[in-house]
Amino acid sequence: MHPLSIPFSRLGLAAGLVVVAMLLSRREALGLERELAVGALRAAVQLIVIGYVLLLLISHEHWASVALALAAMLGTAAVTAARRVEHGPSARVLAPRALVAIGAAALVALVPVFACIVRPSPWFDARYVVPIGGMMFSSAMNVVAQVFERIFAQAHAEAATVEQWLALGATPRQALASVVRAALRAAMIPTINGLVTVGLVALPGMMTGQILSGAAPEQAVRYQIVVMYQLVAVAAVAGALSAMFATRLLFTSRSQLRRRW
Repeated sequence: MHPLSIPFSRLGLAAGLVVVAMLLSRREALGLERELAVGALRAAVQLIVIGYVLLLLISHEHWASVALALAAMLGTAAVTAARRVEHGPSARVLAPRALVAIGAAALVALVPVFACIVRPSPWFDARYVVPIGGMMFSSAMNVVAQVFERIFAQAHAEAATVEQWLALGATPRQALASVVRAALRAAMIPTINGLVTVGLVALPGMMTGQILSGAAPEQAVRYQIVVMYQLVAVAAVAGALSAMFATRLLFTSRSQLRRRW
């Protein structure tokens, strides 16, 4: 069984779905028409480009080219996560820490799976490493961005309370504990919701793609289970590391809360 093809002549018809959103934005005076149009165009261009890049990686497979692709994805994810913070340090300060958090989370999820569960041959097989790696980077990016934004925003809003805890002898970690817990719980909720509703609300993208390409449903299900469990580890590790980095950045070496950056 081969998947149904979509010629470029029909692909343009899908743009009508974006037009619907633009019309609703105009009607409700949201002012998002330009962002929607640019976003839709960028998404199409980026996906077409990455499609040809994947074709090139698969047809001329080499570990160095696969590593370069993963590095580019990781760097983009780190910069994107660092740019979403309003009440914290600059992206230049946050980006290296986001890079570590996203990279470490992806390693925790990818290495055991490719070493013991999926075991592609060769180990750098682009058909497996690049798409699954991209999913891990994307998930970690969203978690890191959310944790950074929430911790810095809450610390800014509750600065007086945090300083009261410090004045009473609490350590920076103790003074910020409730803020960190709330940020981590919020960042984990989408992953937990995905676990408890998978197969009931929606069929995940990887599973759907494999079924459409003709893979046996039971094998598609097994792959999706592995990916879902990977995403849990990614969210936990990326969240914990980004929370640790945010806490350290919020306080000086004398345990004083930073109010300005």
